[in-house]
Amino acid sequence: MPSAGPRATGAPADGGGDAPCPGSGVRVMTGPVSAAMGVRGMGVFLLNCGTEPFGVSGHPVLEVLGEEREELDVAVRPGAGTDGGARRAAFVLRPGERAEASVIWRNTVTRTDVAATSGAYLRVTPAPGVAAQTVAPEDGPLDLGNTGAVEVTPWARPRD
Repeated sequence: MPSAGPRATGAPADGGGDAPCPGSGVRVMTGPVSAAMGVRGMGVFLLNCGTEPFGVSGHPVLEVLGEEREELDVAVRPGAGTDGGARRAAFVLRPGERAEASVIWRNTVTRTDVAATSGAYLRVTPAPGVAAQTVAPEDGPLDLGNTGAVEVTPWARPRD
């Protein structure tokens, strides 16, 4: 869905774009939100800011967090992507390269007795054994309505 690259405002919420590269050698960032007819999509980017190659496969692990960085009751489901998997096989990021995934949700309110959810942050674990990074969506919170769910596609090479 979204393929625009990250901007400086999509830098990690814990240090900004000028922060040193994490010990894992990879930095998580977000891109702008694309919205149409109640469906939202946002790019999540993984930049190899280190000096060693970094293996990438599967889906990033996400948690949706509130304003106080508390975990919200939001189901995170794997999304399939739209290109048949050609760009989504395991691959290696060389230093300076990036991968992308998409977070997709619906801003739907179907019940007046269930409060709408708004996610202020995402906690993203890019790969098993790699520390999670907390990032703020660059265009404001994830307006989930009361769906209580997001989908995330697998990491992929960018569509450059």
